[in-house]
Amino acid sequence: MHELFYPIRTFRAWWYSATLRTQARFQRTLLGSSWLGISNLLSVVVLAFVYGVLLKVPNPKQYFLYLAVGLTVWQFISTIISTAPTLLLDHKEKLLNTTTHPIFYFLEEWAFQIQTFLQAWAIIIVVLAIFVQPSLLWQGVFVAVLPIINLFLFCISVQIFFALAGLLFQDLFQVIPMLLQLTFLSSPVLFSKVNLGDHQWIANWNPLFLILAPVREAAILGNVAIFQQLIILFANLVACGLLVLGLGRWRQWIVFNL
Repeated sequence: MHELFYPIRTFRAWWYSATLRTQARFQRTLLGSSWLGISNLLSVVVLAFVYGVLLKVPNPKQYFLYLAVGLTVWQFISTIISTAPTLLLDHKEKLLNTTTHPIFYFLEEWAFQIQTFLQAWAIIIVVLAIFVQPSLLWQGVFVAVLPIINLFLFCISVQIFFALAGLLFQDLFQVIPMLLQLTFLSSPVLFSKVNLGDHQWIANWNPLFLILAPVREAAILGNVAIFQQLIILFANLVACGLLVLGLGRWRQWIVFNL
């Protein structure tokens, strides 16, 4: 039971460590970490223009809103997954030479990606609230809180799963980008779910889209299925607790397979 509270006890350490990584990354730049949000905004603008023309969307502003929120969330999910297979190998020396709980390195990477996401999310929300939908400022900051928390918890669970799988299957690092690309192209991120027609089951069985959709719906429409999200929150907390306990007990196995 004592081990379950390790992430809370060490919060300041792994969050500060992630913050230092962000600061070091943009140490010599004029705008600092604001580039995280600006680069994401520029990507969204370009994609919205290109796909808006290709798909001949009737309402460009609403499409920009739909794409911006969806793509920002997708980039967070995909980055977490794509970096997971080599995460333990990247910290090999620390795992071999210290007694630090393995979950610390997951939390540090997770915090770094959350900080990146929040900066991108903040700029997207402010820009969209000014130029497209003013209510987004309230909905994107407050209404979407529960779906975003579930997004964060889901991502660290997936991160740990793929990191452990990466120890067993070294080729996973090469396979993951291809799978993410295929998932992205088949997910209603660039297009509406309705466009899938009779193939909407693809989205219904896509776990990444299922965790993305509630965030987008809450931010854009202000709709949150509270009871459903609370059930998901409970399931995420249980999964995270089990993984924290498991990583502590699997430390020797992890070190042996590095």
